[in-house]
Amino acid sequence: MDLLRRSGLCFLFLCLSQNFSLGCKWIQNGEYKHKSNFSLTLLKDMGEKDMSEDVNISIPEELYKLHSKSEIENKISILHTALGQILKFYKKSEKRTTWDKDQLNQFMSLVHRQKLELNHCKTKGGCVGCKELKQYFKNLKRFLRSQKNSTVAWEIIRKKVMDNLIRMELLASHIKNPPAI
Repeated sequence: MDLLRRSGLCFLFLCLSQNFSLGCKWIQNGEYKHKSNFSLTLLKDMGEKDMSEDVNISIPEELYKLHSKSEIENKISILHTALGQILKFYKKSEKRTTWDKDQLNQFMSLVHRQKLELNHCKTKGGCVGCKELKQYFKNLKRFLRSQKNSTVAWEIIRKKVMDNLIRMELLASHIKNPPAI
């Protein structure tokens, strides 16, 4: 009986470890992509169509390039961290922008949902590159403060977040279809 119980436990652990190594079913079944595309569309529609202003704060491209080949768990942590940083920004934007409040709330709701779903996929391990990602968002926050939360500054932030969402979708596609080794 003891042998049967042990083999049952081994089988259970094997199944659980397979589930983690396969990644995140929410991403793999296309839900992340669907929500990400919709949030990107909302963000595009919220802002000015004719923005030529920009700021020299670059997306940490090496982070997204480096991690397209990293472990699935780390990719999920990067996506989760980025979504959390985006949420922090937009929680403060409601009173300071002229964007449509319903669209803004819908956008925030979608980003929050994505973060919650990824939280279920996330492991407790560390995140290589998340420190750089957080620093990038701190730099954007400093820029916003230096511009006294102006409408133009918020539009620049909106464009930067759109760029990030696009990069995040590419990173998520490596979870859905991991590159062949």
